[in-house]
Order: sequence, then structure tokens, then C-alpha cells
Amino acid sequence: MLQAINTWSDYRAKVREFEAVLEYGKAMAAVLAGLTAPSPHTAYGQQIFVKLLSHCNALRTLAGDTSQRAQAELWDVPSMTAVARSAVEAHDAFEYIAGHDVTPSERSFRVQLWELHDTTRRLRIYSDLGPTDPRIAKLRADAAELQAALESHEFLASLHADLQAVLRQRLAKGDPPAFHLNQRQRCELSGVQVDWHNAITMQLSQYAHTLPSTAQQLAYLPPGSPDALRLMAMPLVHALPFLARVIQAMDRLMQGRAPEPPSRTARTMALWRAMAEGGAA
Repeated sequence: MLQAINTWSDYRAKVREFEAVLEYGKAMAAVLAGLTAPSPHTAYGQQIFVKLLSHCNALRTLAGDTSQRAQAELWDVPSMTAVARSAVEAHDAFEYIAGHDVTPSERSFRVQLWELHDTTRRLRIYSDLGPTDPRIAKLRADAAELQAALESHEFLASLHADLQAVLRQRLAKGDPPAFHLNQRQRCELSGVQVDWHNAITMQLSQYAHTLPSTAQQLAYLPPGSPDALRLMAMPLVHALPFLARVIQAMDRLMQGRAPEPPSRTARTMALWRAMAEGGAA
């Protein structure tokens, strides 16, 4: 997809595709606002979806006005890649919590593990900031309750002995992971090509971080050149398959209550979802 971008018109076309999918996502979110989630994982799914839309909305804003060719197009690329990286992370969390087709027992285990990971992180943050923070006692009690529930959870007892031992060890150390599955396992359950996912994540991180090669490229790449246009489009192009995938998953969660997308937008989303499944760059 990126190699097909050679002119400003090519770049604008990709931005318009991103806009169309984003606007449909916003329309879905508007309908969601009036619905009551039937389960905890569905409620979390809705909240993660809105968070993903927020990332993508910021990403589109950073892309600027495509009707005008600015000479400093590359200035916002580092910020765009950081936001796009957050969009990928939101997709991964959505899949783990609300997207994968798992048993109710595993679902509750996943939600509780995710909540415990968050609670212990916040406990560590507030403790490091100052031991007198009034939130610490409540967080410590919440973490203890969640950990006790996880340690006696039927799904934990059903896991392979090696994985179960690792998880129990991390729970005992007060360092629960966000997910009990690694990235490859989660990608396989999602139907996402894992090497593609890793490459996308690494490329976005390369520009989000301050590294010599990317700093030099941003300084010396001629604005308006094909390489510059591809770099500008890269965060949008990399985030779009993940946005399209979560929109499709939300449609399933909403059980027929989502608005129908325009036919052209539906075709666009299908194309970008296929990219994640096939691993095309």
C-alpha cells in the first residue's frame, strides 16, 4: 500500500479512506452511547472501541489539511506514529478482552487478570509518588481481592502446568501480566499475521522513539518527495487495518444494532482487514 503512494493525490486518497472508516466508526459509537452493555467484557469492549476512535481522530487531526500542501509535512510524523502505536495497542486489548471467541470461564479470567494488572500498576505508581497517597490503601485492598479470585479461578487450574506455574509465580511477586497469552498466540486467535503485526509495531515504534536513523531521515528527507509522502501516510496506513478490524468486531458485539456502512466504506474496510490477515505491507 505504501509503495503505491508517489504523488500528493495518492497521499490524499489514503487520507480520505482513513476518514471514511473513521467517520463510520464514529457513527457506530453514537449508537453505542444509547445502549446498555449486557456483560462486563462487552462494556470494556465498548470503552476500548471509543478509546481507539479517539486515537484515530487525533491521528487524522495530526495529518493536517490535505487540501493544502505544507512545506513542513514531516514535523508531525513522530507524534503520528506514537498515536498509531497506541491504536494498535487498543486493538490488541480489545481482541483479548472482547474479541476472541472463548468460554465464559476464560473470559472472566481474562477480565480479572487485566484488571489486576492495571490495579497493581497504579498501586506501584502511587506508592512511588508518595506513601501517604490516600488511594494506596484502596488499591492494595482491590489488588488483594482480585488476586485471591484469580488464584482460585477454575480457568487458571485448567491451564498447562508450565504456563500455570509462570502465572502463579508472577502473581506471587505482585507482577501480574496484562495477558496470559503471548503476542503470537493472541495474533493467531485474532486471525492476524503475526510477523506483519510485529513489523508494523516495530516500524511505528522506530519513529516514536528518538533514534539516529529516524532523526536524520526527518531532517533530510525532501518534503513532497515520494519517500516523504509515504512516511507521512505510514501511521495512517498502519493504523487503518486495526481500526477496520475492531469496527467489524463491534458490529458483532452490537448484534445487528450497528448502522450499515456506505457500500464504498464497507469495501474499504474489507480491503484493510484482509491486509492484517494476509500480512501485506
